[in-house]
Amino acid sequence: MRQLMEVENPMVLGTNEAVNRIPTFRYIETEFRDYYGSLIVFNDDYMEFPNGDVVHLDNIHTYLEDNYNARFCTKK
Repeated sequence: MRQLMEVENPMVLGTNEAVNRIPTFRYIETEFRDYYGSLIVFNDDYMEFPNGDVVHLDNIHTYLEDNYNARFCTKK
């Protein structure tokens, strides 16, 4: 019989597997987080920079302001 597990975020990539045929489970995929600590899950958009930084699209404006002195404006 298959046992269902409740997971914190079902969109996170990875699988739950039985360990040594004992009904305990371990999550075998490590969390993928961006420069600011935001969790990046399946189908999330993110950017990778040449220096190795990974930034979730929700944080891109903050990253560009912090690291490239960018200023975001709205034309009215």
